[in-house]
Amino acid sequence: MAIQRQAASIQEKQPLGGAHRSKKEYKQEYFDIHSCIDLLDVKAIMKNPQEYIKLVDFGYLQFMEIPGKDLGSLSYIEVNRTIQNFEKWLSEFNTDIQFEVTTLPTNTDAQRMHQRHWLSKVRQEKSQLSPNSKRYLQLEDREKLLQEQIQVEESIQKEIYNTEFILWLFASTTSELDELVRKAKSYGNNDFVPQEITHLKKVQIITQYNNMNEKL
Repeated sequence: MAIQRQAASIQEKQPLGGAHRSKKEYKQEYFDIHSCIDLLDVKAIMKNPQEYIKLVDFGYLQFMEIPGKDLGSLSYIEVNRTIQNFEKWLSEFNTDIQFEVTTLPTNTDAQRMHQRHWLSKVRQEKSQLSPNSKRYLQLEDREKLLQEQIQVEESIQKEIYNTEFILWLFASTTSELDELVRKAKSYGNNDFVPQEITHLKKVQIITQYNNMNEKL
């Protein structure tokens, strides 16, 4: 549930988990995102290209992820440029924002799809050969290897979690949310650029924030 209120000055709040909030003074109505997390009531994920999240009581929500950077592999100049572009983004993106830090399963869909593609080809070729042929036995070994690789990828997706940095954007209308998303993508000099996330990841995040037994 998105909650609006008047705020003449920022009140200090204890962020949820590892969240970091930009501290600015607001003279207009803004979204109390901490209350939204506590009372998040989702009506549906919309069936449009943006897949905005429609809230029951007020407005719309969009999740965007912040791509990670391995600062240890960057030069001193590159690190400073990254920090400066993030500060530029914060100063120009003049709205109330929230970053939430969470953990989500590692996505291995692409790897498994690739392996299943080759598994299908192996089985198709096997079906045309004699079980006693040398090629058949080679393909049988290949089939077992591919099955093992698929099982490994499935285990990784179930057991290994990645830390994700999620930007929450709220608006009262979809057109306002369109504008917020556009600004979020364009204010970081093509260096700090929040990215849209998949439908599955949105479902995972919503599930986490509505189920205290989920990993956060």
